[in-house]
Amino acid sequence: MRALFDFFIKHGSAFLFIILEGLSLLLLFTLSESRNAAILTSAGNISGSILKARSSVGQYFGLKKENTALALENALLRERLWQYESDSAFMEREQLETRLSNPEQTVLARVIDNSTRYDDNYITIDRGTIDGVEDGMGVYDSNGAVGIVMIAGSRYSIVLPILNRRTSISCKIKDTDQFGFVEWKGGSIYEALLVDIPYQSTVQQGDTVQTSGFSWAFPEGLMVGTVSWVKHRQNAITLDIGIELASDLSDLGWVYVHQGHPNEETDAIKELISQNDD
Repeated sequence: MRALFDFFIKHGSAFLFIILEGLSLLLLFTLSESRNAAILTSAGNISGSILKARSSVGQYFGLKKENTALALENALLRERLWQYESDSAFMEREQLETRLSNPEQTVLARVIDNSTRYDDNYITIDRGTIDGVEDGMGVYDSNGAVGIVMIAGSRYSIVLPILNRRTSISCKIKDTDQFGFVEWKGGSIYEALLVDIPYQSTVQQGDTVQTSGFSWAFPEGLMVGTVSWVKHRQNAITLDIGIELASDLSDLGWVYVHQGHPNEETDAIKELISQNDD
């Protein structure tokens, strides 16, 4: 009996590893996809708290870089404020009052977990429903679009970034009516594809790609990336377009959640059209 006891003491770590590994595999293969995503990306409050603490330590050593980024963003905000005040001088009073009474709302959140090495990556942020975050809201940083909230928990939320094959963001070429969708098929984490742009469209390297505003997830005109290459395939009806992403999704610290909300009237019309098609 003593020898058996000594054996378990000596190899206790190995037995503990096997038990935990078995529980992980059981959760992986028995839970639904959405629940798997929530667990594997640490949406729970306990795991979220641990990740938040770990993130705090890492960000402490990156304060200089964060301060530089914040200073640049403040400069950009001051420039936009000046432009806004200049535009306001030429607006009718009624228009100005309406614009000021309906400001765009954003929630500042910290990225506490992030992956970029998989085909389907996820981001965890430290804001949830108690902060006004809801499923389907767009997420961006000071450089551009990042992704869309998939699961909003009470205190933490899971974000589908652009670097996920299920993410599709409605975009357009700046200052044109040419619009399509930005998607990621894998490969480089700094590049994505702009799809569904008609073959006859005029798109050139260096063109700016912005959010179209057709989806309530993002406001119109948010930076997404820059066209890096354009290919014309024979007998194709759309162009093959590569874009360099504006945001470095491998180096995220603070992000913003756009508190847009669905338009009930347009959604009702789309639903009616769908029912008539059926």
